[in-house]
Amino acid sequence: MRHTQRKVIIFLLFLTTFNKKVNPQNLLLESEYNCALNLFNILILNVSSEFKINSFGNAFDFCDYSLNPIDTRVICNDTNGTVTSITTKQTNGKNMLSPLDLKCFSSINKLGIYNFKVERNFLLDLPISLKSLVLMDGDSSLFDFENDDNNKISSINSLSVSVFLSGQLNFYFSKFLYLNTLLLSTQSSNLQDPTSAYKIIFINDLNHSSTLSFQMVDIYSHNIPSMNNIIAEKMYFTLLPNFELNSFSNFNTFSNIQYFALNSLDPSHVYPFPFGITEIPININNNFGFTLYYQIEKPPSFINISNYNNSLPVRISIPNAGNLFNINGKFPFSALPDNLNYFRFSNGNITDIRGKIPSSINNVLGNSIEINDNQITGEIDDSWCRVDFNIRNNYISGKAPSCIVCHYLLLYNRYISEGNRFSNLHLNHLEDCTTIELNLSYDNKTDTMLLYGRDLGFQISSFTLDKRFGIINLIPNTKFRLSKSAFLPNEPIPKGFNITFPYLPQGPRTFEITAYNEFIPQINSVIRYSDYFIINGKHFAYNNSIINVLISNQPCLVLSSNFNQIQCYLYNSNEIINKTAINKNNNNNNNNTSRNSNSSSSGGIVNDKEIDCFVQVMNVSNSFNFTVNEICNGNVCQIPNCGKNGEYDYDEGVCHCFSNLWRGYQCEQLSLKCSSECSGICNHINGICECNDGLGCSNQGICNQTTGQCNCTHQWIDPMCNTPNHQVYSQQLQQSELGILLILNGWFGNIHIDLSVTINNKPCDIISSSQNEIKCYPPLLPHRCPANSQLLFVIQNNHKWSGIYNPMALGNENKNEICESSNDSNSDDDNKDSVDFNKSEYFINNHSLSFLLIITPVLLFLLVLILILIYFIYNILFNRFKKIKNAQENKFHIPLE
Repeated sequence: MRHTQRKVIIFLLFLTTFNKKVNPQNLLLESEYNCALNLFNILILNVSSEFKINSFGNAFDFCDYSLNPIDTRVICNDTNGTVTSITTKQTNGKNMLSPLDLKCFSSINKLGIYNFKVERNFLLDLPISLKSLVLMDGDSSLFDFENDDNNKISSINSLSVSVFLSGQLNFYFSKFLYLNTLLLSTQSSNLQDPTSAYKIIFINDLNHSSTLSFQMVDIYSHNIPSMNNIIAEKMYFTLLPNFELNSFSNFNTFSNIQYFALNSLDPSHVYPFPFGITEIPININNNFGFTLYYQIEKPPSFINISNYNNSLPVRISIPNAGNLFNINGKFPFSALPDNLNYFRFSNGNITDIRGKIPSSINNVLGNSIEINDNQITGEIDDSWCRVDFNIRNNYISGKAPSCIVCHYLLLYNRYISEGNRFSNLHLNHLEDCTTIELNLSYDNKTDTMLLYGRDLGFQISSFTLDKRFGIINLIPNTKFRLSKSAFLPNEPIPKGFNITFPYLPQGPRTFEITAYNEFIPQINSVIRYSDYFIINGKHFAYNNSIINVLISNQPCLVLSSNFNQIQCYLYNSNEIINKTAINKNNNNNNNNTSRNSNSSSSGGIVNDKEIDCFVQVMNVSNSFNFTVNEICNGNVCQIPNCGKNGEYDYDEGVCHCFSNLWRGYQCEQLSLKCSSECSGICNHINGICECNDGLGCSNQGICNQTTGQCNCTHQWIDPMCNTPNHQVYSQQLQQSELGILLILNGWFGNIHIDLSVTINNKPCDIISSSQNEIKCYPPLLPHRCPANSQLLFVIQNNHKWSGIYNPMALGNENKNEICESSNDSNSDDDNKDSVDFNKSEYFINNHSLSFLLIITPVLLFLLVLILILIYFIYNILFNRFKKIKNAQENKFHIPLE
């Protein structure tokens, strides 16, 4: 027995001398063991209550599981016999832990102490190896560094502290330059006292050469510190009572804080909105979002937070806005970031988001929006279907978008929309879902499929596939990416499948679909019902917008489509098909006139000739030649079922819909409405406002399909663009056998009703007229090129052109030198006021005549004055002569006495 004990002693001495290990079970170096034993003797009243004695009975087995692993645990490095991590609860409150008690550990990396009690400046003298420190439920004097005269800096990278405040806690950032994770909270119960000096204040005392970089900060605080020279990925603030509200101005320094969140320790407390973030210039703003958990007070004005750059998607969340955060019930934001992809505004009191609620408030909303539990009124449109949303418990009314109706039987869809006033969301009276559109394409670079379209569902659970795929929801209701199934990694990805929607209001519905860019559309037959064409085959599409159909090289408007059938509408198909058939017949018979079939009520179709049908789906296409069935009487085609919306006409072979509310060859589709500006005839089949009762603009203008009015080219006028807008471009005099001939060059068209040419209101005798030229004999005028001396009018079709008669002079050897006409013209149907207008212009341009007209009245006035003066002088002289004569006669008179 003694021999055995001696061997054990020698073996232990061997371990101590050569391996420095206490025993072969805990594998600790002696120095590490002694350091741990000393630490636990300081912190724990009874170490044996926490750790087992090893099998040799001479030491604690620290590296094994403790007797109470919830309170105490030690992690050791079995390779080098060192302690790397300690977590324990201090039960010996008489002792204070010193940094010296830890420096004997050579490799300790993590330390956690609950109910801690440590010496002053404990954080500044820790071992260099210690990077993560957790101190819970101790005294706040831990952060009292006033007696630190050496400007020491803590080497800790991760610090998590929960303290009871024994005074004001000042946290100096300059003491923790190596810190990247900070969690600081308090359990003090005296925080509600407004006179309490117990506060947690964060002080940014960093100089310009120092920078702190945090991964995460989660702190209780009485202030918002400046973030100058601080970079952080995430910062969480819990605002304590008696918070310093003036520190909210420091939010304008948060340009390098990528995300922050603000909460309130008191949930009933109301705080302001952090307006400082709106002052950060967009070119330096690296923040990509924030969350405000507290109730927010009423803002002084609408808030513009559009100052976010486009480098990252922005997330803004206000889950508990409160009753005050609005401006008279209106949404408090005037602008949100352009790249916003998540927005939440819940439990508020907003009633108005500017009428009909857009899915992108100010066109900035992205992938998700939650505005539940407000008092919002209005309606929502189909654009909401492209986002994840939660609008429950509001007063939204009108019709819910089709994406909600189609999948309302799913519990999640009911949850996000319930509590509103939609008129079409009654579980027992849901409308049938007819709006699902499916598209499928294959990407050979990524070996994936893209399933996209409309009303596909908010979640992957909205549909099932008969083949296995990995599915990612890219855009709700709109886009899903399909990849190879993880269970079938070696099999090629299927490029076609059946997709079933099991929860539609009308019951489950299955669609067959193939990738458009992998399969050519196959056409088996074409059946015609008046202007409607039914194309049967496969590998078509459910989306009308990606299908192009040509009948006789003319676009045929696609009204409906699925995997096996296309229905399209060709306006005035009789004329188009007849013309094509006749042209083909003419070509086949060497330009001989083709025979025409007997006319029928359907328009006299030449039905023994093949017609071309071209179908293009995305970027693949195919052609098919078919013989037109003139009337569908049941022999060569199936008579359509007009249902309750129309009646079949056996003579014409087509359904006549009862009103303009329906369209389609079976009157199965709702008709389209034209614009409210339509002044022409609305075609309810294609939704086009037609000009001139469908006759168009005579190929001399473009029909505005919104207003139904022709926009004529410059050569034509009137509502149908049938009247030439004639113009005179040049004039020339030419000597002919019968005299001088005036040649007017320009545009006159081929219609010359009541054609007349006048020069200074004198007729020019017309001898010929064509589209580009009029010849006439002018009235007698000087044989020279007069300068703006006479008025020239050309009138036809109740339309007048007016200008200056200014032709090239006779005898001018330079045939290219002409007298250009005035470009002024007047289209006045009354032909009355234009003469006075042109006369005034004519007199203004003719200065000699204008001078003559001014001087003539003056000369006449002077002549009258002279005549009057001569008359008075004559009377004066005549009276004087008469008096002299009478006097002479009296002088020589002899009396008879």
